[in-house]
Amino acid sequence: MFKVLFVCTGNTCRSPMAEVLFRARIVKNQLEDTITVSSAGLSAMPGSRASKNSCLAMQTSGLRLDNHLARQVTGDCIASADLVLTMTKGHKIAILNGAGQAEGKVFTLPEYAGERVDVIDPFGGNEAVYQDCAKSIQKYLEKIWPKVVALSAKKL
Repeated sequence: MFKVLFVCTGNTCRSPMAEVLFRARIVKNQLEDTITVSSAGLSAMPGSRASKNSCLAMQTSGLRLDNHLARQVTGDCIASADLVLTMTKGHKIAILNGAGQAEGKVFTLPEYAGERVDVIDPFGGNEAVYQDCAKSIQKYLEKIWPKVVALSAKKL
């Protein structure tokens, strides 16, 4: 099983949206037995719900985040992941500083998609800000999908 972990700050906005969008892609391509996805936050309050506007943004895509509960990034979840995709360069640096053995499997989502930007934090913004964030995440997920599928096939 190839394990992908998305990481943001609080695990209530960006990484849960990335997780649910990526999971939908896995299901659509019938790769549930090959690829698994989860999310966590560097400063998460474990058990916190996804933000209201994250839930609304995902409903637009026909997806649900109602049952999401935030979780804190741990050394174990970094170690068990095959690919760790963060939302910002700061998140990536924090993970690598805390888990040096993760070198080579931690990237920002945009970096893995070939771009040099961060996924802007929508926290505190209105629904339109969250929709824009979700669209940018979706764009990056489309770009990385072939790479993830290829890596998962190599792991089998």
